Amino acid sequence: MAKPVKHKKVNKTLVIVVAAVIGALAYGAAHLANTSGSNQTASDHKEAKPWYKNHAKPPEMIRLPDAPLILAAKEAEVDETIQELKPKQPLKKKQVPPPASVTPRLNSVEISAKPVAPPTVYEEALPQDIYTPTKTATKVSTPDPAPEKTPPPTIEHQQPRWMQYALKMDVPKDTPMIALVIDDLGLDRKRTARAIALSGPMTMAFIPYAKDLKKQTGRARANGHELLVHLPMEPLNAKIDAGPNNLNTHLAAEDLKDRIHWNLERFSGYVGVNNHMGSRATTDDTVMKALMSELRNREMLFLDSRTNPKSIGAKIAGLEGVPFAERNVFLDNVNEKDAVLKQLSLLEKVSRRSGFAVGIGHPRDGTIAALQEWLPTAQSKGFILVPISQIVLKNQGLS
Repeated sequence: MAKPVKHKKVNKTLVIVVAAVIGALAYGAAHLANTSGSNQTASDHKEAKPWYKNHAKPPEMIRLPDAPLILAAKEAEVDETIQELKPKQPLKKKQVPPPASVTPRLNSVEISAKPVAPPTVYEEALPQDIYTPTKTATKVSTPDPAPEKTPPPTIEHQQPRWMQYALKMDVPKDTPMIALVIDDLGLDRKRTARAIALSGPMTMAFIPYAKDLKKQTGRARANGHELLVHLPMEPLNAKIDAGPNNLNTHLAAEDLKDRIHWNLERFSGYVGVNNHMGSRATTDDTVMKALMSELRNREMLFLDSRTNPKSIGAKIAGLEGVPFAERNVFLDNVNEKDAVLKQLSLLEKVSRRSGFAVGIGHPRDGTIAALQEWLPTAQSKGFILVPISQIVLKNQGLS
């Protein structure tokens, strides 16, 4: 009986040894997991994404991803011969420059002798509203003629300058019209060229401080598009710089007029202007009256981009006798093809309801891709694509 007893003791010892080994292995595995987890946390901390990639709340005026980077500094072709117009009169109030630590939003350029392109170029965050003017919208006012005892001599009628530069086309009666305006052209030469190559007629709005404007605008005209001056104007956010020689509320009347002249002399052949940014300037009575006075003298039209729902641009244009139109839909707050196509469908609804609609986009990849797909379908859907001048004629009851 001695051998069986010894065998049992051996079995018990083996069980104890095995249990000890398993316990040691379990402890080691737990320790290794804790160490690995700690190391992983440290690694994650080192490799954490930049704040702007996981930031839940939109920073100031820039909404991500619907206000995407437009182009890098090395791609922004600013005319290096531009000289910033120095104010001749004291500013109305102190103008605070954007802090050096703040990334410029749109072509924040310091001009002393030669401008330098900014690190990044952004557009002011744009409204997402679908604007449909009321039936009582302001019309262009015309002064009552003074009574005369004898009829005036017959004078051959001469078209205003904007109509001379407008594209000529026949619009079938009761056909809903759509005008597509591409803003911010000129700085990004590659995407500007791609936008110009799209089938028209469309309206191309060029930044006045871009390089080689004569050649770029000439190509746009040659491809059947109408032209606008995309006039830089002061935004609400003081940290955003609209670019050199922009119209702002700090300027005295003389300096404001000088800047208007400078911007309107940068290229020729355009039918009028629309505002670049301008969410503050377009609500300012002094700035808008100064602009409309010059547009009236030059016989040009005004397109209110409505970067601010409180804009008085259309109201002042009507009171000053300047033909005008207003933006209905911004197409590309989200720089993706499907998102732009959705906005185009909203534009179609406005056009069917009102008889015409104005959509504004930008030279972005998503926008260009969407327009390449949408443009060939417009006619089959019952729409006619027109330049902005046709909307103005319709809006003012001139067609």
